[in-house]
Amino acid sequence: MTQPQDFRLMIGEEPFDPIEVPTAAEGLAATRKPTIVQFAAPLNGPDGDRLKAAYGVKLDRFIPNLAFIERLDDATVARIRADFLVRSVIALDPALKLASWLPSTGTPLDLIATLFADADLTAVGAALSALGARDVVLTDGRTLGSEQYASFALDRAALPQVAAIDEVVFVEPEPERDVTDVPSAEVFQSGRTGGPADDTIWRPGLHGEGQILGLIDKGHLDLNHCFFNDPNESKANEDHRKVLGMFDQNDVGAHDHFMFVAGIAVGDQRKPSADGKTSTSTLHANRGGAYEARIVCNSMFDLFSPIKRKYVELLDRGKKAGAFIHSNSWSALVTTYNADAVDADSFSFKNEEHLIIAAASNTNDRGAGNGAPGIAKNVLCVAAAQAFPDHMTFGSGKNGPTTDGRRKPDLMAVGNGIQSALLNPRTPPSVYCDTGLPKKDPTLAATSWATPNAAAAATLVRQYFTEGWYPNGKKETDHRFNPSGALIKAVLLNSTVNMTGIAGYPSNTEGWGLIQLDRTLFFQKDPPSSRRLFVADVRHSVGLLPQTSATFRYVVGTTKDEQLKITLVWTDIPAFEGSTQTWRNVIRLEVEDALGVKYLGNDIDPATGVSNEGGTGPQDFVNNVQMVIVDKPAPGPWKITLRGSFVFEKQGYALVVSGG
Repeated sequence: MTQPQDFRLMIGEEPFDPIEVPTAAEGLAATRKPTIVQFAAPLNGPDGDRLKAAYGVKLDRFIPNLAFIERLDDATVARIRADFLVRSVIALDPALKLASWLPSTGTPLDLIATLFADADLTAVGAALSALGARDVVLTDGRTLGSEQYASFALDRAALPQVAAIDEVVFVEPEPERDVTDVPSAEVFQSGRTGGPADDTIWRPGLHGEGQILGLIDKGHLDLNHCFFNDPNESKANEDHRKVLGMFDQNDVGAHDHFMFVAGIAVGDQRKPSADGKTSTSTLHANRGGAYEARIVCNSMFDLFSPIKRKYVELLDRGKKAGAFIHSNSWSALVTTYNADAVDADSFSFKNEEHLIIAAASNTNDRGAGNGAPGIAKNVLCVAAAQAFPDHMTFGSGKNGPTTDGRRKPDLMAVGNGIQSALLNPRTPPSVYCDTGLPKKDPTLAATSWATPNAAAAATLVRQYFTEGWYPNGKKETDHRFNPSGALIKAVLLNSTVNMTGIAGYPSNTEGWGLIQLDRTLFFQKDPPSSRRLFVADVRHSVGLLPQTSATFRYVVGTTKDEQLKITLVWTDIPAFEGSTQTWRNVIRLEVEDALGVKYLGNDIDPATGVSNEGGTGPQDFVNNVQMVIVDKPAPGPWKITLRGSFVFEKQGYALVVSGG
């Protein structure tokens, strides 16, 4: 039975129907003012093109349901209100521009204002200064796929006047951000430690070669530590064997947190080769999960005063240095979809080959739940499991869901019992190689340590595709390609296993479970792997259009011993910060087995952890990760259909099928 369309706007403290809001008569003002335009039905591609051409609308700030925020003059408001596709046009109430999570006490406030793309930064800066704003920093992030921003300090009494500035879209508090304080690498590869050498993903030859990882953390590294030292390069640069760059304008000191995180991800001690011109790994017992990869380092302190960099700027630094995976062992204390989340989703959508990975908040952290960047739609949010052999039990992390009902954290990685690089500089400076458990709370699990483990796993997944291991399980030059961030994310999620120490699957505690790469990555070996792998990596330019579909065929073997797992991930368009619902494009995952039994994405029985037969459950509109999981799948051809059930423009996606 078709549900009636919900026309309430998911903005502000309470949803409301704009048709019930009195509309002012149009005047003749040429000033373009913030306006909400709601349509009577979802727009298709030609509809959107016509509206943009006819009225100059952008259709880029979506508010559920069926509405967009635009800047329109009175004459355009009158014309677009008469369009047959339009249901309602109302002025954006300045009160809706003020974040509901602005603190109720204290002044002055440190604030971020998001501006319209065509705002005059200089004029906005002057207007803020006239209101008494201090420490004003203006940022144009449009070339980076983000927004224009103004950061400033201001007395609380002037907030309504800031909201009344036409160029301002939204005002929110500057978030507090805090860190979320080789057995673990073996666990994310094969689910155990101390097993046969060919159990790990390292064994075939994946150690991170040719890969660059971006790290955003406290301060920077001490390059005298053996995990990061290069005897031929005293400073980070493109010729350094491990660290291509270190950016830290607000704090130039080395930090133990950054050292430990970087060691988990890529730490590696080297020894000179026989010719003295090159070096090889010593295979240090505490080396990182992607120990042959290199890194570029950004300090999260640059996000704070007086520098006030925007998060997207730090991501762009990593991108320019060659990083495609960006790891963040920190979280904002605010739990709502804020400017950091918008930056993360904007960067991911505009840079399809990139993946951002971020820590869930720790169980004992100050915040009420998980924060940005981990709660962004396109970010992989990581919670912590205990160390092997207790890796199937919970370690640390705030339970989800997000404030708009999405499943976060996404998955788990080991975040306890890890020995990594310790900061212990020598006087005078010289190379040292101290490793061990973290000095602070050495027995506690931490999402800060789980996150670089997941980032290392993502680095190996990316190498798997860039070196051509897919589809035949061996390195083949003619099969090399650069995977999208959605594909890397989909492989990690597809590889997860249900954690037996946590009730219900999937859940708001473990997400989709613990990473175990050998569940998904296929290698040619003797005996051959019993699990097979199929992927489809589709970019936005050739993605699904509104009300269109794509169909794939996958043949399940006759043994029926292997669980079949189908994972769909898409990188969604960023949401508007003030919206209480963040979904934009929605893809429906439908699966039909060889006997005609149907399944629907995310229609899973939490008691058994497998999909319900019939495919009649309610569609999940909220999550841009969809799964179908079937134990003992029926042999024969299976049909997988992806439907653009609520897509505003071309939407790329990644599909991963393993097992069967």
